Amino acid sequence: MKKLVFAVVLAAAFPAAAFAGHHPKSHPSTTQSSAKNMAWICKGLQSQDKAAFAKSFGTNGTMRNAYGKCVSQHAKASHLHGSTLTLHNITLTSTGTVTSAGAANCQTTDQGCTITSTGTLNGVVGGVYSSTWTILWKQATSNNQGGYCAPASGTTTLTFPVLGTLTKTEQGTVCEVGATGTNVEHTLNNGTFTVSSGTGVFTGSTGSGSVSFDQKPGATSSLGGALTGSETFTQLSLTIH
Repeated sequence: MKKLVFAVVLAAAFPAAAFAGHHPKSHPSTTQSSAKNMAWICKGLQSQDKAAFAKSFGTNGTMRNAYGKCVSQHAKASHLHGSTLTLHNITLTSTGTVTSAGAANCQTTDQGCTITSTGTLNGVVGGVYSSTWTILWKQATSNNQGGYCAPASGTTTLTFPVLGTLTKTEQGTVCEVGATGTNVEHTLNNGTFTVSSGTGVFTGSTGSGSVSFDQKPGATSSLGGALTGSETFTQLSLTIH
């Protein structure tokens, strides 16, 4: 799978002016004007990481057509304002801790256990996330290792300094690793997400992809240890305001 580091594309490659109402003095309704604006953005993307840029936008064997594809893909609008920039196969990783493992005996309730966590976005200076997942342990099935798996769904908000926030709705299956116990490792399997809202440059954005996490055992709680996560945006579309 081709991957492009999220921090490189969004945090570094886009000058703030590109998303803060900075437009040419005139807005001629011509494809030529749009191409010039998109050329400026694509050059910014390419300058941050040429190899990642080529993998993201290139379509031929050598990926040398990446720059032209980037410009042509987004130059259809009559001018920059209101056009859409779509990025593909963006991978983001995070590190965090569980802040709440759910109410006592939540495993036996229809409402399930609500797990919360917070942490940092790896490679994004000042980037953080907060997440809430509900695991329906009452609907658990065997993990074929002496433990259990259960359906789960949640919401995660990613915060990028200066740029804004991106909120995703997620779903998947949480499984114990190995035999069940009071203090065991858990993983999220077959996780998917869709972008539900955003602020700043992410206002009106859309996207979807896959998500996973690995939660290590804590000192006293089965869901109290360190948590590492990974998510890949199959596509993320941003509207240039």
